Amino acid sequence: MVVGCPVVFQAQVAINADGVSANPSAMLDIKSVTRGMLVPRMTTAERAGIASPATGLLVFDTETNSFWFYNGTQWEQLVKTSQLPGPVVITPALLTATTNNYNPTGFESATIVRVSGDNGIQMITGFNAETIGEEKTITNVGNHPLYLAPEHAGSTAANRIAYFEEVMIPPGTSCRIIYDGVLSRWRPIDPPCPNYANIKRSIHYDRSAGKPAEDPSDDLQLGVFGTLSQAVASPSATSPLSSWHFNTGTATGGGLGVFFSKTTENMAYVSGAHIVGKMHIKTPTELSDDINYYYVFLRLAALPFSGFWDQNNSLGIRYRHNVNNGYWQCYSRSGNTDTVLDTGILFEVDTEYELMVTLNKSKTEATYFINGAVVGRISTGLPAAVPVGPSNHLEKLAGASARSMLVYRFMGAAIAP
Repeated sequence: MVVGCPVVFQAQVAINADGVSANPSAMLDIKSVTRGMLVPRMTTAERAGIASPATGLLVFDTETNSFWFYNGTQWEQLVKTSQLPGPVVITPALLTATTNNYNPTGFESATIVRVSGDNGIQMITGFNAETIGEEKTITNVGNHPLYLAPEHAGSTAANRIAYFEEVMIPPGTSCRIIYDGVLSRWRPIDPPCPNYANIKRSIHYDRSAGKPAEDPSDDLQLGVFGTLSQAVASPSATSPLSSWHFNTGTATGGGLGVFFSKTTENMAYVSGAHIVGKMHIKTPTELSDDINYYYVFLRLAALPFSGFWDQNNSLGIRYRHNVNNGYWQCYSRSGNTDTVLDTGILFEVDTEYELMVTLNKSKTEATYFINGAVVGRISTGLPAAVPVGPSNHLEKLAGASARSMLVYRFMGAAIAP
């Protein structure tokens, strides 16, 4: 009588026709150029009936015609490439006004959203919150620019957009967004760049520090009132970028600023374009006070060459020691009346700030940014429909002690529909 006994092999096993040993990393090494390997084949019910399947167990389901493996908790199908889902494209209706909590039909499953807007250069303030990590491509298929407005109260918190400035989406371009579940915000991860440049029907100036404008081809205009001076400050350990050095010296009064463009003070027409101004500065090393009195501003203004604090038809971000308790202030002025709000950001000495202001084309909202964060929005008392331009300025009103400001960058842009 022959008795069969189970045999346990401790060595590696090689199955082949050429007698080559198994690969050192493999317990079982099967090699053939004419045959394959068959794993157990069974119906779906038979697969589901396997008692206590081991993690990694692999079978072929004859009903789904696909391989399945057990992940330790449940069975998962190994999907064929032909079974992978393709893009889901939707084309919602034309946007004709500001859109909050954007959730057009089919948005939840869409991977590409083909948007368009009218000549108002409409904004989207938020998208319906979706699954953490979900990505969507927003493509402008219309004839006019659109933009995403970050941290806008028009949309509920979980639907808002997190970004350091507005995201312009010109016609024919796309912006990819992803839902950040930690922050509960949509994040642009592939916005058109540079953001306000290279857009049809637009103007874009962007200058870093250098010598004053010297010939008609220069974009920048330097304005000096009184005996203030401007020089180029070289990079240093405490100021790693080159800058324009605005210095009052011992003058008791006067001002100094830079403007776009060289041959005209005004860049664009309010209600005719989306208008932007930005500057990156380092503040004076001492605060303004009643003895040595100065103020600083970035603004969009009619007659931007003027250094007056209360310039009519202007809006911007400004500091003055006896206004707003020494905090940066947002303002808009029309009809010689100010609309103001507190940024909550203290003006601190010897400190860098990046300030940005925008006014939308429909003249319904001005947005104010400090260091990449929205610090306020004003929707009333906006400038009249007049030509305006961007400017940044240091103005001295009293005192013989020198006060100086470093300006690293100045930018202005206007986008027409």
